[in-house]
Amino acid sequence: MLKAKNTLGLVFFPAFDWAISDTHPEREERLLYTQDQIFEEGIEDVEGIEFFNPIIASEKDIARVHFAVPDIASRVTPSHLVAAGGAIRAYQAVMDKEVDKAFALVRPPGHHAHRIVYGDKGFCIVNVGAVALENIRQKYGDLRVAIVDTDVHHGDGTQDIYWNDKDTLFISFHQDGRTLYPGTGRIEEFGGPSPWCTSVSTIATFRSLYFCRIFSKATAPTLTMQKPLSPYTMRCAW
Repeated sequence: MLKAKNTLGLVFFPAFDWAISDTHPEREERLLYTQDQIFEEGIEDVEGIEFFNPIIASEKDIARVHFAVPDIASRVTPSHLVAAGGAIRAYQAVMDKEVDKAFALVRPPGHHAHRIVYGDKGFCIVNVGAVALENIRQKYGDLRVAIVDTDVHHGDGTQDIYWNDKDTLFISFHQDGRTLYPGTGRIEEFGGPSPWCTSVSTIATFRSLYFCRIFSKATAPTLTMQKPLSPYTMRCAW
């Protein structure tokens, strides 16, 4: 039997009741296919990998991060609350030392959702990662955290939320915004006008061939310089 080097917690939530449309890529099958694939590869047989059920985030959790127009109840669906709860559960598993690392495969997506929500941006209404992080900070105290976003699209919503946050380092790997939604994420974007302007770092324009080199030459040294950091969170998409 294979054994994981680090114990890993996995949280799944494919959002069976939420989709842009029956034929849109952002629909239920998106994560169901992923789940089927990794199960087929035998992930359940790997010692050290545990599965956790998501919890349900509250409107109070959403309100820590977002101001919704006209209100949270009219913008946020039950699926958004469970997706955010899945990310919260992943954080909890690490913070409570149930596992060394955790990964939440959840939808609806979230990294385009800004602080102010008046409709979806890039199919995003709730910034799942930010809602989970702020929930954890409420329970475990102030944490210095790094968020590494590897989606091909710039994580403009997460950047907006943490632009002036001295305790959150945000690094986004993405395709040049001049060629892809949301049109932002220039390499000059380094955070707000406070003395903590280096709290947000955005790396723009890369090809997959150079991903590892960029990470090792730019991201890893930045994470090292920002110590002491709590275990960082990586936001992935495909």
